[in-house]
Amino acid sequence: MKMKDALKKKGMFVKKLSNQGEFFRKRWENEFASALSALQKKKIYMDEFLWHAFSYEKLPCLQGEQAIQAFEQQIKNDCYLLFEHDERVLQLSKCEHLTSTDLSENTNMYLEDLYVVDKDLTWTYVITHESSCGPYFYRT
Repeated sequence: MKMKDALKKKGMFVKKLSNQGEFFRKRWENEFASALSALQKKKIYMDEFLWHAFSYEKLPCLQGEQAIQAFEQQIKNDCYLLFEHDERVLQLSKCEHLTSTDLSENTNMYLEDLYVVDKDLTWTYVITHESSCGPYFYRT
């Protein structure tokens, strides 16, 4: 089942935003990694994966089970789902029951990196394609 359909089945409103991936990834970088210099970003290959800010321990985040628990407990009203190398963005509303399982079961985690952010970009939850990295949870 596609992510969009699975989330709708749980009662969420899901709107696909076409050609918005680059815009939202830049917003993510500006909101969550603005403390890193251009040189720091280059050294950790953030141009390849934004989540390197966490895996290289440049930003203090929760990891693994702690990240999952923080995400599960986070109040979620309106969110965006964005992908590392994809122009699709999903806008979610009525997503208070969104869980990490909803995300991991409906994404090819061996191929995709998934970023969840609230509408104001005050927190992010990241699931990577690397089984030894993440998930990560970070709040500004």
